[in-house]
Amino acid sequence: MNLLPEHLIDQIKAGEVIERPASLVKELLENSLDAGSTNIKVTIIENGLDLISIEDNGDGILFEDLPYAFCRHATSKIERFEDIYNLYSYGFRGEALASMAAISRITCTSTPKSNPEDGGKIVIHGAKEMSHTPIPGKKNGTSIFIKDLFFNTPARLKFIKSKTSEKNAMKRIINAFILTNPKTQFSIKWDDKDKQIFKPVTEENLQDRIKQIILPKNASNKDLYEFTGEYEGHSVHGFASALTSKGNAGKGQYLFVNGRLFTDRQIHQSILRTMEKAWPFGETGHYCVMLDVPPTQVDVNVHPNKTQVKFFKSNVVFSLVSASIKKFIDENTEIVAKPQEELFTSTEQRDQGLQMFSNNPFTTYSSQPHRPSSMNFDRSKSVELPGSEENKSIQLNRINDRYLFLQDENSNKSIVDSFSLFINYWMKDWSVRYPYVESYTTPLLISEPFLLDEKISSKLDLLKNSGLEIDKLDEQTYALRTIPNCFDSFNVREVLGDILLSINNENIEIETFRENMLELISTIKLKDFFLSDYSIIHILKEYSMIEALESKSIINLDDKILEKIFR
Repeated sequence: MNLLPEHLIDQIKAGEVIERPASLVKELLENSLDAGSTNIKVTIIENGLDLISIEDNGDGILFEDLPYAFCRHATSKIERFEDIYNLYSYGFRGEALASMAAISRITCTSTPKSNPEDGGKIVIHGAKEMSHTPIPGKKNGTSIFIKDLFFNTPARLKFIKSKTSEKNAMKRIINAFILTNPKTQFSIKWDDKDKQIFKPVTEENLQDRIKQIILPKNASNKDLYEFTGEYEGHSVHGFASALTSKGNAGKGQYLFVNGRLFTDRQIHQSILRTMEKAWPFGETGHYCVMLDVPPTQVDVNVHPNKTQVKFFKSNVVFSLVSASIKKFIDENTEIVAKPQEELFTSTEQRDQGLQMFSNNPFTTYSSQPHRPSSMNFDRSKSVELPGSEENKSIQLNRINDRYLFLQDENSNKSIVDSFSLFINYWMKDWSVRYPYVESYTTPLLISEPFLLDEKISSKLDLLKNSGLEIDKLDEQTYALRTIPNCFDSFNVREVLGDILLSINNENIEIETFRENMLELISTIKLKDFFLSDYSIIHILKEYSMIEALESKSIINLDDKILEKIFR
């Protein structure tokens, strides 16, 4: 039995706190705001892997305290255990800066407001202090520059997703702080693009900042519905957009408690259900909901990244949010009421609406901790499948993340394999675009390595024509460079790992690639895959029942394959 060395302990802890560049940006902005900053400048280069810099005008750090700021469990926020449950600040455990220092090259310059002559600079590379020098007389505040993130922990890079995914995650974190700190000025610069400046706003102009963040720049309708409520020391102040669309892609949906961004599937679903009277059927909008809860009534220490919280009076919180929205809708029926018959004047118009979202209709919860395990289709969400003599209305209900139960008007019962359905869509989509079209692919920020044998080399062109560009690194290691756009929302290794291994073990020619691929899908034992309700309906509209049955996306209940699926 051996004790781990300190530098290795630091790297392990860093993996818990700094999961991705967005985690690091969150921790740094929390520190700046806790220091009373009113002006914060953010610069991000190459999605944070090359450089993340945060410059503020906060209280600053004394020269002699700078080394302690990068030690684990060094904090000025708590002195006893009870303080954890009576906090108004963001960070308090003293792990973030130590974690950053362990996995990057950091330069931090700080000047304390209380004593400008006692400023200093510290440089740390991979938890090793390189220099610590006094720099007196500068303006108060702290500037921290983080370069070469994960340079000494290459294994962490495997968990970095595509450029789009990582940038969206950082944008969401930054936007969250802009929303909850209206009196602070933010300057945001991405790579070589122009700076975005968010000037301070008053309480009366808060809606302007919210519109700027949660609504698309070219939004046709910028109206917001505002609702408030209060009960037993808990209060809610929320905004929901009049603008709606199908699916969840690109939605600005934010939940805050005491100024802290958090995720909660129950509250999210409650908001969507309650807003059904204000939003058109089958569509959802953007929202920003801010909860104010007594610090003693919420535990933010559930997870190292503090994005999950526990309410001691959860029923009060859920009821308060729902009741506040219902009250607003009941009092403003003339503003929010939209008769269902006005939504679509014909089936053709409805289908055109679906096609508008066809570039990437997929939403997934595969990377989220609270993926719904049982989310039923309402009876009103029945869908007509084209291609038969008479269109049949079907009912869909979830069995688990991957499989759904289907029943048509004639009471025929089947199982829908949403994974096979998704692969069918991908194959059909790419057969139209054949050969390879670069604009329909997404380059991965960090290439995904796979251990494959020599057989796969003869199929690299075939895979590239399906949007999967793979390079050979050595005799056994191949790196996935690009994925089809429709895979953007998914965990790449989870969805493609078994597929690549299956292709590697099969003798597939280009002419029969798609047909054989669909045969392979039925044998893949993928455990964790989730398509949203809308995505499934969208794809089903692309196929006739006969096509879906032939592709094994829909399986009759009397089929022997059911035994394989559920054994």
